[in-house]
Amino acid sequence: MRVAVIGAGAAGLVTARELARAGHQPVVFEKSHSVGGVWVYSPSTEADPLGLHSPRIHSSLYASLRTNLPRDLMAFIDYPFDARGGGRDDWPRFPGHACVLAYLQNFARDHGVLDMIRFGTEVRAAVAAANGWNVRTHDGMNEQQAQFDAVAVCNGHYADPRVPELPGLQHFPARLMHSHNYREPQPFTGERVALFGASASALDLSNELATTARELYCCGDAFAQLPASARDAGGIRRLPGIRALNADGSLDLNDDTRIEPVDTLIFCTGYHYRFPFLSPTLIGVEDNWVQPLYQDLLHIAHPTLAFIGIPFRVVPFPLFEVQARWFARHLAGQFALPAIETMQAELTARTAALRAAGVKQRHFHQRTLDCFEYLDALCDQSGSPRLPDGFRQLTAALLAHVATHAGAYRDRPMPEIPL
Repeated sequence: MRVAVIGAGAAGLVTARELARAGHQPVVFEKSHSVGGVWVYSPSTEADPLGLHSPRIHSSLYASLRTNLPRDLMAFIDYPFDARGGGRDDWPRFPGHACVLAYLQNFARDHGVLDMIRFGTEVRAAVAAANGWNVRTHDGMNEQQAQFDAVAVCNGHYADPRVPELPGLQHFPARLMHSHNYREPQPFTGERVALFGASASALDLSNELATTARELYCCGDAFAQLPASARDAGGIRRLPGIRALNADGSLDLNDDTRIEPVDTLIFCTGYHYRFPFLSPTLIGVEDNWVQPLYQDLLHIAHPTLAFIGIPFRVVPFPLFEVQARWFARHLAGQFALPAIETMQAELTARTAALRAAGVKQRHFHQRTLDCFEYLDALCDQSGSPRLPDGFRQLTAALLAHVATHAGAYRDRPMPEIPL
């Protein structure tokens, strides 16, 4: 099959390789002029620090960003992150973004993917047709249209900031920004800074800003569960989530306490899934729930349309690879899908179970707890080998390592487990 692959980040690169391995003809469309997607660092930021109204800068990287997974767990299954594959043995176990980009560049070169990419070409629309997909693109000068048998969406979901609609946001006098537009801590020297969020970016930014800010507050409901002795450490006050913003610059929290006026509030509240090249009648996104998808991957009514990389809080590069291989084998007819009614019933049952468990809708694609079971199911269904047990063992070792060393885990030695 002739397959349009949208995006040349990590997901798009491995999808192109897996499609080619299965005998398909992938064409990768990348609107920038380089591979790497979100791993291409830019010191530039957007005119609107909240990232709501200005032209989009795709990068969400801050200058000091390092992976929160060890590089051996970050790697594609058969392409190690060391000298045996696309990395170097002297790179840190938790490498910076420049190392990840170099690894992806080497992957694209070593697997012949570069020849499949049309750089500087943006996909404007992908429309289902009777005999496949009409894909309309623009290369900066000319618009073109081509026919494809299938489409793989690999445009990522870490570039379009999600900003909760807090009461008082429109009249809040302090500087407002999203972590998407944060690069370095120096501009916040001597300020009173509040962060809203309790996930990876909030933890990284709080540790970094604690070196320059006069006072630093990290606000998230997860911190409400901490014992009082653990809430104030390292120059960071960890508090419950923010309920409302006030016109004097103060913050009302969910426990009915208040933070006195701050100079800057940084939203570390994640990103939206966006597919501007697809009709909203084709794919729906409501509170970051993308539907209707079978296995968080395949459009139920249009089984030649796949979304690679939707699940989050996972081992991302191996997940992209397993999903891409599943899609490539599906297109090659190497296994049969369930009936549409069965796929829809599975989606309905999973949705009901998530709601019954109290999972927020925007977390429906989170696969932290069942990541490997999910990957095993895809591998078994498509007839491909499961991930080696070392991936599970290394993930368990990482969780224990992080729990022991908290903010210093990247610089402490952790076990080497063969993959």
